Amino acid sequence: MTRIALTARIAGLVAGSVLILQAAAGLADVSGTGIGEAAGRLSAVARIPGLDGYTVFVDASLLVAGIAVATAAVRLAGRSGAGPQRSSGIAGAEEGAAMEPEAPNPGGATVVAPGTGVRVLMWGGFPLAGAGLGALLRSLVDWLATWPWVPMEGPVRLISALPDLPTRIGGAAVGLVAGLAVAFIGEGESATVTVDDDTATIDRGGRRTAFARTQVRAVFMDGTRLVALGHDTEEVAGRPADLDGRRLAAAFRAHGYPWHDGGDPHAAEYRRWVEGHRELSAGAHALLAARERALRKDGSDADADAEELRAQLADLGVVVRDERTKQYWRAVPLRGGADGTGRG
Repeated sequence: MTRIALTARIAGLVAGSVLILQAAAGLADVSGTGIGEAAGRLSAVARIPGLDGYTVFVDASLLVAGIAVATAAVRLAGRSGAGPQRSSGIAGAEEGAAMEPEAPNPGGATVVAPGTGVRVLMWGGFPLAGAGLGALLRSLVDWLATWPWVPMEGPVRLISALPDLPTRIGGAAVGLVAGLAVAFIGEGESATVTVDDDTATIDRGGRRTAFARTQVRAVFMDGTRLVALGHDTEEVAGRPADLDGRRLAAAFRAHGYPWHDGGDPHAAEYRRWVEGHRELSAGAHALLAARERALRKDGSDADADAEELRAQLADLGVVVRDERTKQYWRAVPLRGGADGTGRG
């Protein structure tokens, strides 16, 4: 991780923590308890004139924004601290570098990124949907108040006691902020693929993986994963890239890459991994077992662990593909006469 990246992530964590603490102080003040009133004295929102009846929603918006900022900082830190991504080994190819806009070049590179419709949905649809749902919060609470028993009775009573118009306006504001937070996280998960006559790069989550056209014999989509195989059928590169397959196919074909519409040309060679399979070494089994545990977990750290273990298996000549938490493997020939199963 570079010093600039580290500074940005620390700043994000600090900013998110400040927003969360400020929101917590304001929301505690609403509880009416002695501790809540003491915490409320730390709230800057309560001292802003003209916000009577709306402070709870401002604090809720700050809470959502703080969680979003802190989450983004943690996710980016987890990616940067993870093991190296597999790449083609091209001299000068950067991994873990921050994504930058691609400049035009003489080779006429083709850039495939999320389309306009996807970005409009993220940055327009999610905030609008959040605002609409937030505005309907009061109607939902009024309906829940007619039930003989409701979960989270305290928050329901708190919202039902607030004035109707401020509740609807404040709910819309909180929903809008929540929608923007979802869009922000979605933007960070988006992939950009740049293809020219010599090199292809996959940028996602602040990390870059590159491979040369001369090093691959097949490029294809395996579910939402963009994969490139080398001349020995080994996996040269593979990253999640939830992009339009037709646009990717057109980009790679336009620059002379061997694109396969049918997916992995070696799909028939994969076998379901079962612990103790005699064709795999003990080391390969240990890696596959650890990877299965990572696949069963959620979060960016687990994803990074699974990719790092995939790379270590590739070093043993074992290629892995996933179907949810199930792993399927095939062996590839390795230089030096190894049989590709990690047994030597």
